[in-house]
Amino acid sequence: MPEPSSLDSSCLQHCLVGTALDGMCVGMIVTNASGRVAWMNRSAQSILGIDKAEAHGNALGTILRDPQMAEFWHEASSNDETVMGEVSLHWPKACELKANTSRCLDADGECIGRVLIFCDVTSERTLRIELSQETSQRLLEMADRWQDASVGKSHAGLTATELRILRLVGGGFSNDEIARATHVAPSTVRTHLKHVYAKVGLTSRSEAISYAIRCGLV
Repeated sequence: MPEPSSLDSSCLQHCLVGTALDGMCVGMIVTNASGRVAWMNRSAQSILGIDKAEAHGNALGTILRDPQMAEFWHEASSNDETVMGEVSLHWPKACELKANTSRCLDADGECIGRVLIFCDVTSERTLRIELSQETSQRLLEMADRWQDASVGKSHAGLTATELRILRLVGGGFSNDEIARATHVAPSTVRTHLKHVYAKVGLTSRSEAISYAIRCGLV
């Protein structure tokens, strides 16, 4: 069997590289030095809703339909340094992107184009937010348990939620502010406060504030 020529080998390598780049889950767009689209992979077409054939040869800034991505490209393309950022995409679908763009240089260091790379991090961002909310809730619950153990028998009959509301009252929060902080309706806050007043023997909000301060709840 004859040995492949160096030209055949080079063509094969270019074919493999092109196929690999086209199949990446990360979006990639390459422009020439004037910012006109020379190539883009399938992920870029899918994420940005751009047709490869229609985009080829056109200025990238004019075919990006999402305002935030267009703004990112405009700022990045005028910068000689590598630019990284986060883009909240709204078209063709809502998602969160991490984007990176840098110049492409030839052997003499001259700029021959730019490459824009971006990936969808929507799931990662959502998970991070959920974990942050879960952590905050756990810290609140731990604080409630610690406070329950430290405030003494004089109001041991209060529930963790009632203690939390009493602390917020002592901190000067209004019922509406307490409702937002505890994720309940203002009417629920008023009901909890009635129970607090009855259990501790209070008759007014000012007495509740004084009680919370006196007992070290705030």
